[in-house]
Amino acid sequence: MKTHLSIDLGAGSGRVVAVRNDGGRLQLEVVNRFANDPVEIGGRLHWNFPGLLGGIRQGLAAARAKYGEIASVGIDTWGVDYGFLDKGGRLLSLPIAYRDSHYNPRNTARALEALGRRELYRETGIQFMDFNTVFQLFSEKSEPTPLPQLADRMLFMPDLVAWALCGECANEATIASTTGMIDLDTRDWNARILKAVDLPDGLLSTPVQPGTVLGRVRGIPGLENTPVIAVGAHDTASAVASVPADPSTSWAYLATGTWALLGVETSEPVRTDAAFELNYTHEGAVSGAFRFLKNCTGMWMVQELRRAWAAEDGGKAPGWDDLMHAAEATAPFRTLVDPDWTPFQSPGEMPRKIVEFARLTGQPAPSSRGEFYRTAMESVVMRYRQVWGELEALTGRRRDVLHMIGGATQDAMHCRMTADALGVRIACGPVEGAAMGNALAQLVGLGDVASFDEGRVLVRKSIEGGEWTPSPDGAAAWDDAYPRFLEAKRRAAEAKPAAAE
Repeated sequence: MKTHLSIDLGAGSGRVVAVRNDGGRLQLEVVNRFANDPVEIGGRLHWNFPGLLGGIRQGLAAARAKYGEIASVGIDTWGVDYGFLDKGGRLLSLPIAYRDSHYNPRNTARALEALGRRELYRETGIQFMDFNTVFQLFSEKSEPTPLPQLADRMLFMPDLVAWALCGECANEATIASTTGMIDLDTRDWNARILKAVDLPDGLLSTPVQPGTVLGRVRGIPGLENTPVIAVGAHDTASAVASVPADPSTSWAYLATGTWALLGVETSEPVRTDAAFELNYTHEGAVSGAFRFLKNCTGMWMVQELRRAWAAEDGGKAPGWDDLMHAAEATAPFRTLVDPDWTPFQSPGEMPRKIVEFARLTGQPAPSSRGEFYRTAMESVVMRYRQVWGELEALTGRRRDVLHMIGGATQDAMHCRMTADALGVRIACGPVEGAAMGNALAQLVGLGDVASFDEGRVLVRKSIEGGEWTPSPDGAAAWDDAYPRFLEAKRRAAEAKPAAAE
């Protein structure tokens, strides 16, 4: 039985997952988990890259000790963030985290004035978010010593990890697609945009496709000859690769985690005025198609609530099941918030921010933990509902099934809410979607699986996912509450200047 290692880094934690292939099924086991806590240095929020590498190396060594020979290693992470290497192969600075306060609407507005909002969307098809790489680099231009001018190579987070493990520099295609600098037509870097952000020639290379062997592990005893393979290096690309979809159905996906990515796969970009106005994005799929999707706030609000409550309880966060049961005991749709509201996006004080949103929009403020949890979950699912309607309108197709992947599929309340709110059948699993899709790219790279379509068949054989269908009473309740959600969003948007003060 071959063992493949998926290094899966999220914005809050990382892990090394062993994916074992017996030829007919994939078996997953988490080898280790480690925190991913940004550090503030000099007024900027950085990723602790050495700490992440320490956790990764511990996991790789533990896997080698437990399973013996390792067939391959792959890396996936969140998108947009990056680091620079000098000519000597030294990391010039710790990568700055996308939640850094320097990445804000004012910087984005300046960049869009220079680049042209419609032109940038027509060229890249990427949604406008303040932390997009293109806007980060535009901010970098105003620094006293812009790092790109000192650099020899620019690598994104999974590229950096691959470089640290095997010494090879490459830009992987799906992570590159998150930057807002990849041309929709050529699928390579857009020269006009690179020039506008003052990125010197040669810092980026033509993106490599998932399944490409990058090099061999160095410096970890017993793993020296283990291939490091480019996977869907954007964690959502890996997660969507694991969707066990039946090709005879019209399906969509919802990848749940800190972010919630709701979308479809399409062979052609959707370059309509409506897609531009609604700010939908075209990111790369492992197959070379587009992941046409909306990036929404997912479990971030709940994660931040638990972080706040852990601080109150001496460091111990309340359990997920306990919160779910407490929420189920509270009244539904009491308070609805916009999960994408700007103040929610920065770390810290989530209970206070939710109370502030309620005050601004004339709603009762949650008081118990169950009420806070229910407010967050219902609001996240209301956002799903809004995006679901937009997706069907933009693509002109109704969908038979929504495949939910990721850890939040284990929350029964979340799944039941989603089925009722969207009025569609929900198929759950895999839970470890990113790790599973990561491993599939490794299997393709080694020739053990002929294609990603064949890989999806293997996933179907490997999981036991649950299903949820909408209930008439539940769907009606969501129909009744939905206008209140839209009204709360409208009021919060109008109150934005006051909220910023």
